Amino acid sequence: MNLSGEPAVAPPLVVGVDVSSVDRVRGLLLRRPEFAAKYFSPEEVEYSQDRPERLAARWAAKEAVRKLFGGLGWPIPLYSRINVLRRRGGAPSILVDGKPVEGLSISLTHDAGLGIAVAALMPLGRRSRWLWSDLPADLRLPERPAVSNKGDFGTVLVVAGSSQFPGAAVLCCLGALRGGAGKVKALCESGRGGAGLPSEVIRVPVASAGTDFSAESLVEARSAMESAQAIVCGPGLGQSRASEQLLAELFRSAGRARWGLVLDADALNLCASSPELRRLIPPRSVLTPHPLEAARLAGVKVGVIESDRSEAAARLARELGAAVVLKGARTVVAEPNGRQWVDEHATSALASGGTGDVLAGLVGALLAQGLDLFEAARSGVFLHGEAGTRLSMLRGRAGILASEVADALVEVQEAVRCQQEAATDLARRV
Repeated sequence: MNLSGEPAVAPPLVVGVDVSSVDRVRGLLLRRPEFAAKYFSPEEVEYSQDRPERLAARWAAKEAVRKLFGGLGWPIPLYSRINVLRRRGGAPSILVDGKPVEGLSISLTHDAGLGIAVAALMPLGRRSRWLWSDLPADLRLPERPAVSNKGDFGTVLVVAGSSQFPGAAVLCCLGALRGGAGKVKALCESGRGGAGLPSEVIRVPVASAGTDFSAESLVEARSAMESAQAIVCGPGLGQSRASEQLLAELFRSAGRARWGLVLDADALNLCASSPELRRLIPPRSVLTPHPLEAARLAGVKVGVIESDRSEAAARLARELGAAVVLKGARTVVAEPNGRQWVDEHATSALASGGTGDVLAGLVGALLAQGLDLFEAARSGVFLHGEAGTRLSMLRGRAGILASEVADALVEVQEAVRCQQEAATDLARRV
């Protein structure tokens, strides 16, 4: 319903239509024997053997899809990248670049010497399971069995925010919640009750040293730490002496704990300014610096980091003995053993305050659900980049809020799972 109380009207289908002459296709096949192999897949050629009307209908389908993509302002795929498959029962389906396009349907026939095709794309309001970027073939997400409870999806403890920067903790918690964590807990100052935190977050009241949490705060939160599978620390934490002592206590506790640790923002700046903290960084950690934070950690200028981002991330991971996520356009994920991955997303929609806090919470959620350090970092970066890209394409490149990026993670994760399930089903049928 809209604000006037009238039923909301769904936008119309986006449609591409084309017709193709059977005689023209027959002539092309005779004059240019390479025509079929150049523009059609082996499956299409085999199905259409000695039936030029079938090939004409498929040519029309490719044209209809190209028109539809062009009308939407999307990159127009090559003919050879569009594959018309014949499903069980005879109904056709479309793959573009080897992947199903969610919401895209095709109808084709041949009659009176013509191949006829109509491609239709379901309205956006009815199709949330859509990816705008290529999905890495081996990307992992945590299992989500239907028979489950919140205890199956881990607990994230957020150690972030201060009286000066309370929003950082809010965004970090949103990232963890939307990332699928079963429970999210957050330190909050006794007496304040965690004002501003989402109602779904479990408050852990502790004493603070002035405006910042301290080592004593962690001692009071010992029970919450022991029940967590991941701890996210740093966003909005502050860089006071109390924050430094808190971080040292957290690092010492990690040696006898089972949780993974995500370090961001002020936690990274504290490590950069303290050689002792730097040496204490636990091996089960994911560090998520932007280029300036990475430069501080490496003791170089930002230009050095940006001149070779892959090498900079690899060097930091090796020197710090932890996984490193070097944020920015085409984020780099690196491990101390040399394993590395570069995300292909690049969108200005994520160039706003707080989106890094969301990413830190998201990576924490994936750790809590059982992914290892590298996979949690890699999957988190992809989902985060895809959320920003989706919002940019649907709403615009400027003005996207970090909280909106967190909300978009729900649809993005589902889109990844649906595409992976579709690919698995297709592999079974082939």
